[in-house]
Amino acid sequence: MAKLADYGIVVSDTPTVTIKGHQFPILLTMETMEHIADIYDDDYSKFEEDMNAMLNKSGGRISSKDLSASDLKIMRALIYGMLKTGGLDETPETIFKFLGMNSTVVEVYGACMEVFTEQNFQVDDVKKSKKPQDYQTPQQKKNKKKKHKRK
Repeated sequence: MAKLADYGIVVSDTPTVTIKGHQFPILLTMETMEHIADIYDDDYSKFEEDMNAMLNKSGGRISSKDLSASDLKIMRALIYGMLKTGGLDETPETIFKFLGMNSTVVEVYGACMEVFTEQNFQVDDVKKSKKPQDYQTPQQKKNKKKKHKRK
């Protein structure tokens, strides 16, 4: 069976984020979306909708002095999801205690957003995909008997 390396693809180029002098890998995969949904207490699509609203409200510039509680919830969800997918095996509470409440949160969020915007697919792409919840069992076509006409 072939491996990605057989095709010249190297997966070890994982982006990292520096938190308090330590480097942590961050990833954005389908698993990340599950982690985000878990910590956000809502569907991933709701998270992305809220994040887009936050970015539009701030004009794409985030400052720690302008953050609301809902903005922090969005930021924590993305940071946690990407750190968890990157391999950090800690509870959300432990990660948030480690991050603290200073400019580090905004810096880490910025690093996560760089990866997020590079790799994220558009909502329109999701809507075009065949989602399992949208799957419907095919209905059998009724065989219409063809009437043979006499010549």
